[in-house]
Amino acid sequence: MTTTNASSSSAHSSGNGKAYIIILLGLLAHAFTAPMVKIANFEPFTSVILRCGIGALCMLPFAFHEIKKLGALNKMGIVYSIVAGLFLGIDFCCFNLSIFYAGAGIASILLNIQVIVLPALAFIFDREKIEKSYYIVAPIMIIGVAMSGGLFDPPAPPVPGAPESVFGMDVTLFGTLTGALSGFCYGFYLYFARKASRINHGQFLQPMTLSSIAQLVAPVIAIVLLSHDRGFDVVHGMMANGLVPAQGVGTDITAMNWVFAILLGSVGQAVVWTFIQYGSMRLEPTHVAGLLLLSPVATLAISFGLFHEVPSMLQLLGAVIVLLAVSYQNGLLKKVLPGKSAA
Repeated sequence: MTTTNASSSSAHSSGNGKAYIIILLGLLAHAFTAPMVKIANFEPFTSVILRCGIGALCMLPFAFHEIKKLGALNKMGIVYSIVAGLFLGIDFCCFNLSIFYAGAGIASILLNIQVIVLPALAFIFDREKIEKSYYIVAPIMIIGVAMSGGLFDPPAPPVPGAPESVFGMDVTLFGTLTGALSGFCYGFYLYFARKASRINHGQFLQPMTLSSIAQLVAPVIAIVLLSHDRGFDVVHGMMANGLVPAQGVGTDITAMNWVFAILLGSVGQAVVWTFIQYGSMRLEPTHVAGLLLLSPVATLAISFGLFHEVPSMLQLLGAVIVLLAVSYQNGLLKKVLPGKSAA
């Protein structure tokens, strides 16, 4: 019996080790997704269409293989996966706008507002209990998001050639609001994706493929309503000389831009979400929550190195507040900080 238990424990440990490696690889790739959006330099809504379309094509054969192996999703699994994808499509559109107007690093921090959205949705629709700490963490998180977005910083001097407003809104405010809206929609995505996974039998490639296809709806609508003058633009970029121009379009799209667009769709979409989902299904939620915090921190460092994005002290303080709030709400700090010794 002892030998059997030891063998079982060893196999479980080995499985966990594999899950840790896979999710860490996924998070490492995820940290580069925001920089890849910026380097690819496609118009934000066009970029989402390319990312989700390429990602769906990459996952499609694996989804069919999963159908043969585990069976097809049930009706509600399909519905929840599609609804989740609709929200993630809005998330990506807002996220891309925030990357260009707030910075790749800050946009990745703002995305974490999902940590106060998901529990609220679970409480409203599923009557899941909310911890009392949530009512303290939520307003602190909102303040941290505002700080990290630069809303409390003194007005920066205008940058020659760069826009001072977008859709009639101050650039800083626009970048912060789109980043926060991205995190808000991400919370909805996580809620519906979680419901899809709970009512099926281990399938995760099918929901992700359906979700990627549904993600194409938001950018198409956004192009029609907000960017009809440019349309689906694979000729002109978003930036010129590292800046979004106040008027006109960015530099022409090059072969290297296409390379990064394809990497974003194949690695940043298909591989990242598959690896993160694989690890999330096999590791403790608290461990996953802690690992997920590595991605925005890494993106901040990557954005500094690649684009010389230097947040102000208030923005850095806001980022720290956001990350600590996420850590506390996910229960990570309770695991890390020593508690009272057991009697």
